[in-house]
Amino acid sequence: MATAKSRIGVFFKRGLRALLPTVLTIGVIVIVYNFFANSIVEPVNRGIRAFLVGTWPGKRILDMVLEVDVDGRSREELAKILGEAYRSAPWLEPLIGFTVAFGLVFIAGFILATLVGKRFLGIFERAMTHFPVVKIIYPYARQVVEFFMRDRTVKFHSVIAIEYPRKGLYSLGFVTGLGMKDLNRATGGTYINVFIPSSPTPITGYVIFVPVESAIPLPLTVDQAIRFSISGGVLVPDDQKNPEDILERFREIAPPSLTDIPAVDEEIVEEDDELG
Repeated sequence: MATAKSRIGVFFKRGLRALLPTVLTIGVIVIVYNFFANSIVEPVNRGIRAFLVGTWPGKRILDMVLEVDVDGRSREELAKILGEAYRSAPWLEPLIGFTVAFGLVFIAGFILATLVGKRFLGIFERAMTHFPVVKIIYPYARQVVEFFMRDRTVKFHSVIAIEYPRKGLYSLGFVTGLGMKDLNRATGGTYINVFIPSSPTPITGYVIFVPVESAIPLPLTVDQAIRFSISGGVLVPDDQKNPEDILERFREIAPPSLTDIPAVDEEIVEEDDELG
């Protein structure tokens, strides 16, 4: 009976390991899609509807596309005609919304890449740091977006290990820069900037200056190192895994019992009482 229960547990865990990554991936994609559809595409579609039924250029578009006489019709009548057209082709409105939203994002990115756009973005971000509540949320939201959207091959040059926070302990780090000139001049050495990520949230961490000769290059990609950090060291690349028998020495170590704790010397206790 016990063997059957253990087998059921093994099979159940195998099923979870096989299915959970796919289910979580689909869940994240659905969440991102719903957010994009509800927060970006839907407002764009409402704006398109208002433009088509409430402006002269929009009415001309309706006249050409739907071949209806828009002159003398109220906004309510035009909205009803437009709604019937969308219902006849349910895929049309989402397609238009996604296309227009994609175009707007592309145009915004193009404008913000210019000198004027960069200045405007800087002014906007400085303004966001002065509003109550917003100034608490916006910097961290921007940090998360920057972490996932930036070109990591430029920001993170390589993955290294350094002896930190003390001798004999090693931490995973990303080389992010070539140090500071004044630091090198003052110390007489050559230092590099190293970002030490935190687990399980590698978007947080701290930066330290490390001598070049103390850095140990690791044959890992940035994505492999990030997965390693997020998992708390569980997801080790296959080519870096040690054999399982390396853990045998830890399995043989038994935790200490109360009888193993040495008794307190009574004379020391009495001496402490006299001093008290």
